[in-house]
Amino acid sequence: MNKILLSAGTIAVVAALAVGGTIAFYADTETSTGNIFTAGSIDLKVDHTKQTYNGVDCETCSVNVYSSTATKVVAASAGASNQGPFPIPAVDVSSPHPAWQSEAALAPAQWIWATDPTTLNDTTNNAEYTFENKFQWNGSVVSVNLDLALAADNGYKIILNGTTIVDKLPLEFNYNPAVSLTGAQEAAFMGAMVNGQNTLDIVVRNMSAGGGSSGNPAGLLFKLNIHRDPAQCKADSAFQQVCRLWTEKDLGQGDTFFNFGDVKPADWGTNEISLHVSSNDAYSCLIVGDKDDQENPAQPLAPEIAAGDANGVGNPTGKGELSNFLNVFTWGDTNGNGLYDVGETPLGGVGPLSSLTSIMSMDPSNGQFLTATTTKNIGLVWCAGTLTATPGSAFGCNGSGMGNIAQSDSFSASLTAYAEQTRSNSGFRCTSIASRPPYTPE
Repeated sequence: MNKILLSAGTIAVVAALAVGGTIAFYADTETSTGNIFTAGSIDLKVDHTKQTYNGVDCETCSVNVYSSTATKVVAASAGASNQGPFPIPAVDVSSPHPAWQSEAALAPAQWIWATDPTTLNDTTNNAEYTFENKFQWNGSVVSVNLDLALAADNGYKIILNGTTIVDKLPLEFNYNPAVSLTGAQEAAFMGAMVNGQNTLDIVVRNMSAGGGSSGNPAGLLFKLNIHRDPAQCKADSAFQQVCRLWTEKDLGQGDTFFNFGDVKPADWGTNEISLHVSSNDAYSCLIVGDKDDQENPAQPLAPEIAAGDANGVGNPTGKGELSNFLNVFTWGDTNGNGLYDVGETPLGGVGPLSSLTSIMSMDPSNGQFLTATTTKNIGLVWCAGTLTATPGSAFGCNGSGMGNIAQSDSFSASLTAYAEQTRSNSGFRCTSIASRPPYTPE
């Protein structure tokens, strides 16, 4: 009995020690910061680098750009009197310096500035304005002659598509005769030119002086002429006036792959289209939408009637028949030369625009897709008639089956480049995209 009481007392003492004391434990903490999930993206860009029509290349034959009230003022230095908002039209200077009145070589260029007359601020603050013109260029810069003549009061800088060609802003010219680019500067200018829209910016600085506008006027005169060797360009071709090429970009108003106003049986053409995606691999399609077939006029012409044409008969919508005879074919143009070479892969079978929705398919059905950060060249050929596409051979276009039934008809449509991720998307098919309302063109 005594032994039992002793054990109980011992337990009581241990309990007291546990309550009244502290016991140390080893510890360590590691924290991972900045954990985040970010949704990926697909940014599709398109370029249009080559186009032909009946064997004729799309290329600009000549460009003439000169200073006028169509020139835009797009920027100003802090000391300039006109601070926008920009862009604003340039102003024709009403009283240019007499020494500049004789610049006949620059006609019809006008002496322009941001105000008329030159303001006092612009005569005393080294005021600078940036003047901008845009021009379209199609085709290579080969066998091209270029002349840019310029006069400025006072210093100037010439910039093409963000590349500085000449920088003479710190210099005073004070009505010197117009100057032209040197050979090296011309080469730099042509090296900065791109297919599609080009932006020419000229910055002019009016050096500080007293006397107001009469004693220190300001202005810019320039004339740019670019022309291709006539032997290399069919300047009288209506095709050259409407075809459009461009470098890698998001598509916008005026970016058309086709614009033909007088298609005849056996007419044909090619297009070189390149697609680019960033960040993620993507399946891609070229989708024909917004189809519009018209008889033009509603009552067919006599030859059409004789050929069996009638209202409500024709393409699947019961209107014009032209799209029935416009056949297309696309392929992966590995070397980008516009030819269907041996070993290159079809991206869609030959078929008429009247029934096609996707004229180019890169999807699991053919194992094709766009690889991120690389360029995929796509060749496209069309024919008003029966189209044949054989690897290693010239395209064939036989218009004998087209006949009068399509005479005077027209066809218009949108062409949408569409991209969708490849990952976890094995069920994707281009043929189903056109029926997904709505899809948004790039």
